[in-house]
Amino acid sequence: MKGVEIRKVKLVHEDERRVIYEIMNGELSIKNMKVLFVKEDSYLGGHWHTYSEIMYMFKGRAWDYKMRNLDTNEQETFELKEGDVIFRTGRIVHGGMFEKGSIVIDGACESYISRDFNDIQEELK
Repeated sequence: MKGVEIRKVKLVHEDERRVIYEIMNGELSIKNMKVLFVKEDSYLGGHWHTYSEIMYMFKGRAWDYKMRNLDTNEQETFELKEGDVIFRTGRIVHGGMFEKGSIVIDGACESYISRDFNDIQEELK
């Protein structure tokens, strides 16, 4: 889908002391980072932003995760698993079901002020 890339984290180094995984390397200039701890199976999302984002499924999974490009009206549904890294440009509506216990690391190219300021609500069908 135009405006979306999904890939696995990349193993960049391992020795007897540690393992290092790369989530991204220069694809975005991040101004905001959040960690989401999912407390119960929940629908999260149903909105879009004017700016690009990265989402890393550190633990758990998301299903029936829909993304729709507002410019092309292209829509796809994904199952996201541990280790998936999702890059989204602006104007991609996104949302889906997240499993209890999931941990998601989320970064954006703009500062996050509030849900009312940053999130433009849009229903996904």
